[in-house]
Amino acid sequence: MMSQRVNNILVPVNDSPHSERAFRWACHVARKNKAQLHVIHVIEVPLSLSLEAEITEDVDRAEELLSRYERIAHEEKYRGLAAGCLRARQAGSAIVREAEFKKAEMVVVGIPYHHSLGQCSMGAAASYIFQYASCQVLLWRDTAPAMAAAPGA
Repeated sequence: MMSQRVNNILVPVNDSPHSERAFRWACHVARKNKAQLHVIHVIEVPLSLSLEAEITEDVDRAEELLSRYERIAHEEKYRGLAAGCLRARQAGSAIVREAEFKKAEMVVVGIPYHHSLGQCSMGAAASYIFQYASCQVLLWRDTAPAMAAAPGA
């Protein structure tokens, strides 16, 4: 699975299946390494609002999401999950700052399988994290659907 020891893992999450699968994997790694596991969700606040704006609906959804991830950690037999929510203009830069603040040794990012015109796209936040995080970044990409064939196959 992974031979390198890590003590501090950060997993940014959303409500996607690939995010959940990446988090479940991170739970296993954290449990095996007796590592601290942090899960965060970033609410991206549009420029038209202040970062402190009353966005009750988004905050409520984030709290429900984090509660779900706390239940998943329990299912995966990981204890001691640190869960939090951030408000930011862009998720990628907020996650990189949080990784620095938490002294994360690894950020695990779930990304979907999809490609367009033969190019794989990981999204703006994952791309930013991959490019700028000072720690290890593990991209957990979903597998291709069973019906999809490799180009040229």
